[in-house]
Amino acid sequence: MRGFAINPVYLLFILLITCTRGHAQDYVVTSLGDTVRGQLKPLLHGLDKKVQVTGEDKKKVAYPMFQVRSFFYKNEIYQPVKGPEGYAFMKLLKSGYLSLYSFQLPNQVSYDGLFLFRKDGEGMEVPNLSFKRYMKKFLEDCVSVVEKIDEGELGKKELNQIIDEYNLCVAARTVDHSKIIAEKKEQIKIITAWDVLEQKVKSEADFEGKSNALEMIHEIKGKVSASEKIPNFLLEGLKSTLTQDVFKVELENALKEIN
Repeated sequence: MRGFAINPVYLLFILLITCTRGHAQDYVVTSLGDTVRGQLKPLLHGLDKKVQVTGEDKKKVAYPMFQVRSFFYKNEIYQPVKGPEGYAFMKLLKSGYLSLYSFQLPNQVSYDGLFLFRKDGEGMEVPNLSFKRYMKKFLEDCVSVVEKIDEGELGKKELNQIIDEYNLCVAARTVDHSKIIAEKKEQIKIITAWDVLEQKVKSEADFEGKSNALEMIHEIKGKVSASEKIPNFLLEGLKSTLTQDVFKVELENALKEIN
């Protein structure tokens, strides 16, 4: 049986097609959110940093750095970040509220510098000297991470772990804060309904049990504010006191908010 041989010219053609398709996967995301695909040529040196894109029509368009949100080039993501030497395109290594980038040190082509950048706009070059002192200051809003750095449990070799734990700390704090806000809004909504009932009771002429009803309403509002459980006997006592039809709507609305 004759062996199957691949024509070298045909093989070269396949490789060229594959290479071309690979370049076509590169893209730029502009500051307006548009995605522009094509063959990229990053121009990263000098003051006028930009990214040149060659489209399928061979037309070349250069995007200045401040018109670029990010670009994907040779399987790496680059973003404009304000670093030690001003704004530059940095390579994204780890993404999150606290992100890790690598950048070109002065007069170097390779990306050997490491830079930390938070979404609040604060950034810091990863220090070689006094790592513990600078990192504790930079991450001081997360006590658990700072303590581990201070005790030597987390050092420069554990930089990725430091970033992960800090981001988890920030996320947990954000969730807790949102939960507190939601609970506070719910309390206000409940108390408002009881305020309406309280005003209704006060506005009516004296009747038997009026002062007791106001005391019970006041106690219920206090327990709602303190996020405490309202005893059933207190609710039943109030219902047995406010039996008049004039209180029916306000009492039902107030009770509905805590059921």
